[in-house]
Amino acid sequence: MSSEAQNTSGTATVDVELTIGNRRLNTKVTVPAGPTQLIDLLPIVDRVADAIVDSAVDEATQQGRTVSCKKGCGACCRQLVPISEVEARKIHDLVAGFDEPRKSHVLARFAEARKRLEESGMLDKLLARSEWDEDVFLEVGTAYFHQGIPCPFLEDESCSIHLDRPVTCREYLVTSPAANCDCPRKDNIELVPLPVKVWTALARFDEGDPNSKYCRWVPLVLAPEWAAEHPNTLPSRPGPELLREFFEQLAGQIPTPATAEAIEPGN
Repeated sequence: MSSEAQNTSGTATVDVELTIGNRRLNTKVTVPAGPTQLIDLLPIVDRVADAIVDSAVDEATQQGRTVSCKKGCGACCRQLVPISEVEARKIHDLVAGFDEPRKSHVLARFAEARKRLEESGMLDKLLARSEWDEDVFLEVGTAYFHQGIPCPFLEDESCSIHLDRPVTCREYLVTSPAANCDCPRKDNIELVPLPVKVWTALARFDEGDPNSKYCRWVPLVLAPEWAAEHPNTLPSRPGPELLREFFEQLAGQIPTPATAEAIEPGN
């Protein structure tokens, strides 16, 4: 991220320059110049994620691969979806702002999902996620998928909050046959490889231990209740400062030329 210019309207225009893989992200974004919370910058973060995903899709297309995800294909909406804490608060606020009867219907779906998790014994596992390693995540994720619990926002096999969907959902695209998503395995799902994960940069934002191997996250299916129990206590900071920290988190995932050769495509 480079220069910034403050406007008389109380906002600041920031030049963003970031090289990711073979592509260069070069754009201008406008953020509040004064006290700001990370949740206020999520629309910008979503645009950055979309730009990175679009670039990855273009590269996959050039390699002769075609994204098979489309409207009405909702198998992935039954997966365990990890989201950042700030996005969990966004989900809480989004649902709270729904008009009736939609608000009650969506909350009822969240309650039904929680009930099914509790009955299956999976709720306790999800609540103890800070103790997981990668193997446990994969094990629980597979078991979760077999529960067949739809995302509370899934309607007619399509996302009802598509424009406001979490970054994790934006970053999940496959080029393997859509039918494979009904019974996903390591050997039958071909993801569109991304050079960086924006949701991880969000999840690591303001972490107590920036060197921790695993970042804090919230299961989307528990987002409203988690946010209600964990109100934001972080102090507001200038918008450009928050934006700069986010891009530093993102840039920290980009391999240097010396390490890039050791990384296989798709990892």
